[in-house]
Order: sequence, then C-alpha cells, then structure tokens
Amino acid sequence: MSTSEAEHVLVVDDNHIFRETLAQRLRDAGHRVTAAETAEKAFFALRDWSRPVGWLYTRACLPGLIDGWILADEYHDHQRKRAVIIAASEARESQQGDIVLDHPSVTTVLDMLRHMIGAARANTAAAPAETGYRRRAA
Repeated sequence: MSTSEAEHVLVVDDNHIFRETLAQRLRDAGHRVTAAETAEKAFFALRDWSRPVGWLYTRACLPGLIDGWILADEYHDHQRKRAVIIAASEARESQQGDIVLDHPSVTTVLDMLRHMIGAARANTAAAPAETGYRRRAA
C-alpha cells in the first residue's frame, strides 16, 4: 500500500458541519479525504478499489439501513490491523479494538487520527529496517 493510499481517510457523519470541518482539516494536513453523510455512501467508498481507504472515522448512529458498527465491520474485512474511530453516545470497549469516543469534538477526532497515522508510519518505517537486519544476521 502506498503512502497516499495509507493516508486516505473516510469521514462518515450525518452532521454536515462536523463532517466538512473534519474533512477540511484533514485535507489541510495533506490527507486525501472522502466524506459521506450516510453509511450507504461510505460503504460504496470502501468498495471503490481504485481509491482504497486507509483510515475510517464514523458516527455509530447514522440514518439509513447501515450504521457505523456495520461500516466498521466492512472496513475490518480489508484493514484488519487498524482501528476505526467511532463516535457514539457513550465511550465503550470494542471487540475489534476500535476507538469508541463519547460525542468527540473535531479536534479530538483529528488528534486521534494524527496519532494513529503517525504510529502506522513509524511501524512502516521500522519494518524494512528490521527485515534488513534479519537478512544480514542470517
């Protein structure tokens, strides 16, 4: 996965102001962003293989037949090792290792995404060096 694919963020929120503010702040930080107001639209974005999604923020309760929990499950079918940030009515633990936040602010979600993306970059940068070391030692 290239760096641009790894930094493609899908933002799903039915609150127009929250969704667009978060999306714009992520774009300003250099990330590719797809914003969706429903999980159905987000579901299609997850299935668009020409633009793979690297990160997902979603609200748990969304209008329509698909909610944020189902969307997170779909995301995990292709991103097993990455957590989803889910905004819910109360913070709780997730069996998938997702981060469930109680009515977070845009700044809270942005900071959490920055932290997660930074940690993934650090792990990606360390992996080739570690692999090279094993080859020399063998």
